[in-house]
Amino acid sequence: MSMSSNDGYTQGMGFLPPLAVTPANLTINVPASTLLPWSEVTSYAEKAEVIDPVTGMVYMSLAAGNLGHTLADTTKWQPRGVENRLRMFDASLGTVTENDDLIEAVIAPGRVVTDLVLIDVEGHTVQVVMTDPVEGQVLDTQDVLMLRPSGNSHWGYFFHPIERETKLHIADLPAYTQATVTIRIKNPGGKARCAEAVLGRAVWLGNTQWRPSLGFDDWGQKKRDPWGGWTVEEGVTSDRMKLQVMVLGTQYERTRDQIRQHRSKPVVWFGSRGYNALTTYG
Repeated sequence: MSMSSNDGYTQGMGFLPPLAVTPANLTINVPASTLLPWSEVTSYAEKAEVIDPVTGMVYMSLAAGNLGHTLADTTKWQPRGVENRLRMFDASLGTVTENDDLIEAVIAPGRVVTDLVLIDVEGHTVQVVMTDPVEGQVLDTQDVLMLRPSGNSHWGYFFHPIERETKLHIADLPAYTQATVTIRIKNPGGKARCAEAVLGRAVWLGNTQWRPSLGFDDWGQKKRDPWGGWTVEEGVTSDRMKLQVMVLGTQYERTRDQIRQHRSKPVVWFGSRGYNALTTYG
């Protein structure tokens, strides 16, 4: 990580808007859903499920004798999220794509992309390969070991349980408009998992001041029973990050406009390059 001139700021605060990944620009080794597409001549029972083959979205019937009602009819059909192979591209950290041993996804962005971020990864190693149809292979990260130091001492390094990174940021991808990006999440003998894979062109805004504030929101339920005991129901969490950012005066309007166009869309936020703790999604 680089520093600006002894002023207590890091280089590289910005965000990564996600490229849309759909069955049209994705090839993946995770098996497709066995659900059948919706048919106007089929009468569906209550809780029967169908799939939209274009978007990969699964829908559940809300009524018995559901005949002739399109998937757009919210009184008859309820969206249940996308199928397993698309969950790592669905803009939600609450769903996970998983597969035995290996997830291999090949994406054709059709434009220049600069960064790839994997979030809530479960795997032993991750490899990213970029291949151009003319130049051939232009990037190969080899196997990136998803390990992090255990503890803060020599004793902890050798004897604490193994800890694994759950985020991976691959930056400075070569600028090729027609190249494909292959992601391999490898977990031999176990389940390879990924909650979100965000690929796109990063937007850099300014410099982050040291001493950021990190935390999380917890939606778990904690209640006392009549005898004073606690009942705890674990819920989902969401990372929270607060930063002071230095932006050049000449870039105020550009910074506002860049953020405003993505204000209602989940993006990856970088507090500082190279620090997973300062990388969050939301």
